[in-house]
Amino acid sequence: MDHVELDPSNYGWDLPAGWKLYAHEEGGEPAILKATYELTEGCVALVEAHVHSPYNGPTRVTVLAESVEAANQSDGITTEMMRAVPLGEARKVITYWVNRIRSEVKPESQPAPLPDRIESPEDYARVAAEYVRLINANERRPIEVMAQAWGVSRNTASARVRRAREKGYLVQEKGEKNRLNAGISDLARALLKYTKEDDN
Repeated sequence: MDHVELDPSNYGWDLPAGWKLYAHEEGGEPAILKATYELTEGCVALVEAHVHSPYNGPTRVTVLAESVEAANQSDGITTEMMRAVPLGEARKVITYWVNRIRSEVKPESQPAPLPDRIESPEDYARVAAEYVRLINANERRPIEVMAQAWGVSRNTASARVRRAREKGYLVQEKGEKNRLNAGISDLARALLKYTKEDDN
């Protein structure tokens, strides 16, 4: 499928060398990051990541011998070439830019800001609300998203959600197998003046 290349500078972004930005279609929003890494002379790795995938990491990695000469010299793609793909570096770039693009292109999809210290009933009710909102948006890694948005560790974000559950602001709901399910308690709704429709 052909993607439409975008100019990152139009958004005030300066991507690292070798990385490009694409939309799914003409006039579309930034959706795909791609990079080309040279592994050996004539052999490259193409790395692709989707901005709205439910994880931070490549969605596709392709190793290519771009010429017959390069393929002949190495006798095709080798284990050494595969090991030379800088996945760690690519993952760091993807994690940073995916979250930045999400927060700038669709800020409404990011967790609402919270104070540095979560202490009041309202604070924990907001933690519960954000967790439920992300789950309802089919986010498969809500704890990671909240941790990144709030600038805290995954353990801290997880502890906040756990405390919200223990304090009665977050309740388990029945749902599909192997899918995260949770709801906002009546106590949290009263604190946040929520209605059922606000969950979505």
